[in-house]
Amino acid sequence: MRIDPAICALRGDRAAHHAAQSAVEAAAGGWRQSPPVAAVLEELAPYGEGAPLAECPRLRALVRDPAAARAFVDALIAPMIQAMGRQPLAHVPFRHQVVEGMTTLQLAHTGRARLSLVRYEPQTRPQPVTTVSFADGERHELCLTGAARARRVSVKGPHGARADLAFTPLTLFPGRRLRFAARRSSKLVDRTHGGLVLLRLARQAQSPLQSLEYRIADGALVHRAAGDAGESRAELMLAVLCRMGRRDAAPAIEAVLRCGSDSLRWQALREYLALDSGAGFDALAQIADDAADPLAGMAAALRRDLLHRYPQLRRVQAAMPCPA
Repeated sequence: MRIDPAICALRGDRAAHHAAQSAVEAAAGGWRQSPPVAAVLEELAPYGEGAPLAECPRLRALVRDPAAARAFVDALIAPMIQAMGRQPLAHVPFRHQVVEGMTTLQLAHTGRARLSLVRYEPQTRPQPVTTVSFADGERHELCLTGAARARRVSVKGPHGARADLAFTPLTLFPGRRLRFAARRSSKLVDRTHGGLVLLRLARQAQSPLQSLEYRIADGALVHRAAGDAGESRAELMLAVLCRMGRRDAAPAIEAVLRCGSDSLRWQALREYLALDSGAGFDALAQIADDAADPLAGMAAALRRDLLHRYPQLRRVQAAMPCPA
């Protein structure tokens, strides 16, 4: 493998590496501290805490007025390009993600609110989109550059194992505004022309429900994910503790079983069964026998299946005290 001499030199000189990174971070910091940008970002905090967008006039103008949005973005792009041109090996000082032809650059994040730039790459070989996702929160988008053919997708009935999806054609062009509310609507970008750049203001729900992904062809539910990042972290921690065989984590798992969300409780129950089959089966039986517990039906079905496959668990069931 060939490593460019410039990268080798930078690896061997930490001071130069830090100086390069400091240069691009200074450009980003100067943008944040400029009065027009600082005034907008100041309103991101109350909006992230739940304030209506109408009470945040500068932020509201940002996602409604194309001229204000372009001035806001151009004030960052120009100095950032200059800084990256001088320091090409520095890292972009913003959280960013590239997934299947879509790049997201998070400009600011406060509480439940995020302000981002989103770019859809031109599609030379358009692949048919087969699924659509719905997240719990609200989203405002303003098209800055480019054009695209898209569809608004709405859920007409209740969410479940199958959803009734409705599609409305959309034409995206500079200045076009979009709004998506809760898990009732989303969008699909089918074809871009010269790339598409959107300024997106999003706010997660205070107690977000699961994000759901449906198959376009028949509305079947194909994937669900925790709507709260903290809940995802808790699931990962439970999985790590289980793989480490940490039986001393039982009290923490039992605490999640008592007060977590339904999805987190179910995942904790699965991990508990894998970590300590006896204690886990005991917890499973308690949930299955509690008719008021939303997980009672699933727990009862799992208990029946486990008893069928592992008859030795009947000894654990026999040793359990009577619920009465």
